[in-house]
Amino acid sequence: MAGEFASIPVINYEDAVSAETKPQFLSALKHALVNVGFFYLQNPPIGVEVRERLINRTASFFELPEEKKQEVAMMNSKHFRGYSQLGVEKTAAKNDQRETLTPLMLAIILKVGFDFPERDSDLPDYYNLLGPNQWLPESTAPGLRQAIESYLKETQTLANQFVTLVAEALDLPPATFNQFFDRAPLSLLRIAAYPPPNDLKSLETQGVGPHKDGNFLTYLLQGTEHSSLEVQSRSGKWISAPPIPNTLVVNIGRSLETLTQGVCVATTHRVNLRPDQYLGADENASLGTRLSFPFFQMLSLDVSEDSMKLELPSHVLAMRGAKAKSDAETFFEKIFSGLAGEAVLINAITSYPEVSARWYPKLMEDALRQQHTGRELDYARLRQEMIKD
Repeated sequence: MAGEFASIPVINYEDAVSAETKPQFLSALKHALVNVGFFYLQNPPIGVEVRERLINRTASFFELPEEKKQEVAMMNSKHFRGYSQLGVEKTAAKNDQRETLTPLMLAIILKVGFDFPERDSDLPDYYNLLGPNQWLPESTAPGLRQAIESYLKETQTLANQFVTLVAEALDLPPATFNQFFDRAPLSLLRIAAYPPPNDLKSLETQGVGPHKDGNFLTYLLQGTEHSSLEVQSRSGKWISAPPIPNTLVVNIGRSLETLTQGVCVATTHRVNLRPDQYLGADENASLGTRLSFPFFQMLSLDVSEDSMKLELPSHVLAMRGAKAKSDAETFFEKIFSGLAGEAVLINAITSYPEVSARWYPKLMEDALRQQHTGRELDYARLRQEMIKD
């Protein structure tokens, strides 16, 4: 049964590739999936040089003059691809203090690609999510595209492996989840830069507000030493998930939680920026901008709520425990009741309102109305809980 946790487990990927140690790996993975929703993946099969090149090239991108970054502004893309400046993105209707660069990757288990043509007009709006990326010229951002594409390819290979490993950890047939990635799936790498807070007297600033991811699994490379990522325990306590060398942080999304009927838990997390997190070990040298690289592994866009209702064995369902909710979740429960592509599109629309006002004004109006209703329902629920307490 899912219960309280006080730390994030560390699982060694190398244990998964040896027949002798794989049972140990699967046991540790099961614990993380069912009881925590987060884990560090040690020694991931992504080249150290690939990771370092990604960090270095993207750091150079964010140092470019604003007018150069704006050449690939997300505002130009109805596919939500490109650069988003500081303070534009929102989580739970509040501004996040980060700037981002978002490239897309298509992934069909063993086949990968980096761009997709404009959608056919007969396809649903959410197929716009599969549009082409935006890239700066090589002369402006040398090596950036190659660094991103190399990292995307290796991370996607890892994500494909975990589709099977998750099933095995839950004592399910290895191919149980493959059907949900067989048509028009996508993966996103969101490259995020968090500059030091302007107000050094402020106790904390929202880098990214409390939320649960909507995808299958997220693979996060923490590119700098800042300890800003925090995970919420079942009792509501915030637990730090600081960078550990040679690891990725992996977390469960709401899609996997839905597929397993709540056996795997999607855990609330946030990026909480404080001035002390930008100081080095001697508290004199600044760490500079925080760099973060979450890779979101998503289901096929056409997956429906009905198709996600798997027949799970009773011994698997018996592992379910009490669910913990974050604030402002009623709205997100609502949008996860349809097709996967609809949920992803609505989440993008509410996260990037300026982009949405240009390309999806009617959908944005409807989404914001639902979001307001969801917040009101959450406030009512919280008030009722306070009365009970």
